[in-house]
This record gives sequence, structure tokens and C-alpha cells, in this order.
Amino acid sequence: MTCEDSCLDADDECRLEAHHLFLRSAGIADAPEIARHANDRHLAEMTSRIPHPYTLGHAEAFLAGSADELVLTIRDRTSGTFLGLCSLAAREREGVAELGYWIARPFWGRGHATEAAQTVLDYGFGPLSLDAIEVRCRVINNASRRVIQKCGFGYVGTGLSTSLAAGRVASETYRMDRRTWQSLKSWGVGR
Repeated sequence: MTCEDSCLDADDECRLEAHHLFLRSAGIADAPEIARHANDRHLAEMTSRIPHPYTLGHAEAFLAGSADELVLTIRDRTSGTFLGLCSLAAREREGVAELGYWIARPFWGRGHATEAAQTVLDYGFGPLSLDAIEVRCRVINNASRRVIQKCGFGYVGTGLSTSLAAGRVASETYRMDRRTWQSLKSWGVGR
């Protein structure tokens, strides 16, 4: 793990190592890969911030406007192939961040989202010393719910979210606090 210890700031270079993956700070050079893979209607409808169609301009604007969050590309550890994005965005409450992630369709069902999310959780609760991390998924997104459950998040409730591609949608919110993360780490759960 080689990241600045105190930031959710896109200006700091970050690289996190996982078993099959590595995650590194997303930059403007990643915009073409992001745009190519995020321009998938089904993927966009499962997220809150991806419109459809999704262009290179959207990717560039997203990267330029994400100074208040840690945005990481997810890449295959051996080949360096772009697999998706994972992020931690500071919430309005001090010490709380929101986890976000998506995997490009050709790489679905291989455990990449779970491995990336667990790696970012470890970074968030470790070097960043966050108190809690929250995550949301659409009620109909069973794959994302499985990732969230495998990571050990606790269910908070159901509500409505806005998806740029799908409009107002039913979503579920999950939360993990530092004590839960420490317990999961000590038990070796999901790691």
C-alpha cells in the first residue's frame, strides 16, 4: 500500500495492492478506458452517477470534478488491464465516507468488485482512520448486494436514490463502522 495517509484527495498519488488486482489513482489518461466501459446502459442503470450514453467528455469531467474523493482504477495485477473504478467519497459527517465501485461488463462474476472493495475498506479504516463507511446499491442489483454482504456491511434501510441513467430508484443502504471492520479483520472473514 503506497498512499498518503490522510487524504481523500484526487491530487495525491495512491496505489493499493491486492491479491489479483492493484488499484491506483485515476487520472485524465484513464478517461478513454473509463468512457469505453462506462458507456454500457445496464452498468449505468445500476449506478447513481453514470449517465447513458457516456462519453469521453463525461469521463474527463468526472475526473476533473472528483477532487474531494479518492478515485482508483481497478486493474489486473498481472496484465494491468483496466477492470473498473472504486472510490471513497467524504460524507458531510466527519470521519464517514461512501464507497462506490463498478466493474466493466467483460469482467463481471470474477470477484474483482469484492477484492477491490475489501482493499479500499482496509485503506479507509487503516491509514485514513475513518470511523464508518457507507455503501448503497439498487434493490434489484443482486450482484452488488453480494459484494456488500461479503465485505461484512450491515443493512441500514431501504430508500430512494437518483440514478442519472434510470431516474428515481429504490436502493438499500449499508454501513460498516471501525469496530466491525476490526472484528472482521481479526476473524479473517472475507480476507
